[in-house]
Amino acid sequence: MPLTPPSTIERSDFVLRALSPAHAVQLRAALAASDAHLRAWTPWVVDGRVPGLSLEQRLAQHAAKFAAGEEWVYGLFSLDGTEVLGGCGIYPRVGPSALEVGYWLAVGHTGRGLATRAAWTLTEVAFTDPSIDRVEIHCDHGNTASARVPERLGYRIIEDAPGEPSHHLQRWRLTRPEFVARTQPSDRYTRPCDSFGAR
Repeated sequence: MPLTPPSTIERSDFVLRALSPAHAVQLRAALAASDAHLRAWTPWVVDGRVPGLSLEQRLAQHAAKFAAGEEWVYGLFSLDGTEVLGGCGIYPRVGPSALEVGYWLAVGHTGRGLATRAAWTLTEVAFTDPSIDRVEIHCDHGNTASARVPERLGYRIIEDAPGEPSHHLQRWRLTRPEFVARTQPSDRYTRPCDSFGAR
């Protein structure tokens, strides 16, 4: 069956919610506070990949693409839903039978394993589609903290990947057999995601 991720995924210390214009205020606050932190490695998170769109328009596009099954972008929210801790998504832009998982964290929320747990959650979601043979993570060559995420999750570094101007990306990959065979990460990073906690 094709990939049909839930719009809400609950974990022990955060909630993933499909982004929509209703989240503009919270997301704007997180982006404003994290501008310098994000711009160093992922300027497109702050500015958007399509110039000239307002944040509300960008979020409307995310919501429309989620509903259409074209890509799945989530906000990473605090358990009470009041704060955006970061974001993550699943993107069908790395070739046939493959998906890419991306993630970012707002300033003040790094170093807690949130990106690792969110990336693993979406890796599990991606492999619920039996047509998917591999999942990839791309991160800036100089962003060692970000690169520790796929490394912890058993991804293997493959090669450099095309990136934004002035950003040199590493390409990490986890194949389906590797995903099936590997031991679940310890509870320090994640917990099993059988039902995705969807509701």
